[in-house]
Amino acid sequence: MAVKPWLGAIKEPTGFKKPSRANKAPLCKIDLQYCHGYRAKDCRNNLRYVTDDLIVYHAAAVGIVHDIKTNT
Repeated sequence: MAVKPWLGAIKEPTGFKKPSRANKAPLCKIDLQYCHGYRAKDCRNNLRYVTDDLIVYHAAAVGIVHDIKTNT
């Protein structure tokens, strides 16, 4: 069993209540508007043309679909 000396020094705040949604997904939704950068040093063969104007690739853990005509 590991020794945990911090257990004697840390106390729960008075009047503390656990959040009612502690183990649930948040109520808000995020929308990624821009992903900056691309690492090509050790990523290969990850860009594909879906159509003549549409390409698909990834940057980090984000999948990106890029329309060349509208630049979106």
